[in-house]
Amino acid sequence: MSGRGHRDIFAADIDWRPGSGEGIDYARFPLNEANPAAPMVILSRFDPGAEVPPHTHGANYFEYVIEGEQTVGKTTFRKGDIRLVNGGTGYGPIKIGPQGCTVLIVFEDASRAVMESLPRKKTAMAA
Repeated sequence: MSGRGHRDIFAADIDWRPGSGEGIDYARFPLNEANPAAPMVILSRFDPGAEVPPHTHGANYFEYVIEGEQTVGKTTFRKGDIRLVNGGTGYGPIKIGPQGCTVLIVFEDASRAVMESLPRKKTAMAA
């Protein structure tokens, strides 16, 4: 942060980075860059039809849908909806709706926020 004790970031200056797949971008905002375990805020934006495979994160987090919609597993979340997720909880896939989706995520511990892919479930074969 700046010497003033705060940092202002305007929409045109957000550092959007490529995300985990096609049509996914994110911007990260660590709340204390000197402490890797401090909370971190993530903005993620998804193009219509984007998909995120099943995964987990090591940290607890809060997610707020700013606009659009996403379906996580069998549950659809729309503008204004909130997800609270315990670290280590597996979920997905995440399928983005026809209008795209933007979410704000707050990770409790930035050092454990990394997305960890989950293996695909094997379907039972008929005998």
